Amino acid sequence: MTRIVSGSMTALAAIAVVALAGRAGYASDHDDGETDLKSRALNLSDHFAFKSPGDPTKLSLIMYFNPRSLPGKTYFLSTKARYELHVTKIAGRTDAVTGKDDFLFRFEAAEPDGNGVQAVTLTVFKDGMALGTHTGATTPIAASKSGALMTNTGTVGGIDVKYFIGPRADSFAFDVVRFFQVRAFLAQRFFGGPGGIGDANATLANNCRGDKFLALGAAGEAGGVADNDVINLFNPPSCAPDFTKNLNVTAIVLNVPIAELGGGAIFDTWSTISVSE
Repeated sequence: MTRIVSGSMTALAAIAVVALAGRAGYASDHDDGETDLKSRALNLSDHFAFKSPGDPTKLSLIMYFNPRSLPGKTYFLSTKARYELHVTKIAGRTDAVTGKDDFLFRFEAAEPDGNGVQAVTLTVFKDGMALGTHTGATTPIAASKSGALMTNTGTVGGIDVKYFIGPRADSFAFDVVRFFQVRAFLAQRFFGGPGGIGDANATLANNCRGDKFLALGAAGEAGGVADNDVINLFNPPSCAPDFTKNLNVTAIVLNVPIAELGGGAIFDTWSTISVSE
């Protein structure tokens, strides 16, 4: 769930629900992997919401899925799924989350054609009632790489929509190996050892720069040069490996005028992918 407030942005938090047989639901963790019941095209990654930098009168909503997509390889939307962006109008920034769909934008895709393009139907709902539909198309991998993006525009029930669907470079950056090293170290340090009261002998390898976990002066820093970090849990940006580097995602990017959502300055937004039983 992302709450967007006038003049600010809160993002990188997603609620992802995949409705499968038995109505199972799963929260997104950027990349929860493929299973026999959930294909790559149903693997919802990240959700972003912010005022459009090019036009702050518009709300930008972005859904990522198909994480770890290989560069140059074509990935498609599932023809059995509904890809949905949800919007709730909020009176106050500290108000409780309601989960009410004041507006819902549903994207459904047809089979790809010979050029790898899928026709997409966007249905806009207000308070649970369909306002109408708009037909657009995805951007295939070659066009995305060259910058020839298919931008779909139209008006549905008095709401102007502008959207793009296609592969883009994954903007998420994360040093996953070091994260698990740090997690294991902290778990052992605070909850390991006899009786689970903590293991004072737990250790953590030097970070990628060569800094010790507890630097305690220049002797503990790479090259004997002290910096401002006395405690070095994670790798610094200068050398931390990014596990999403050179990998793609499929993105649905939607721009909607804020005034046409009823004005106001605060919205709760989230993404879901669902399939029928």
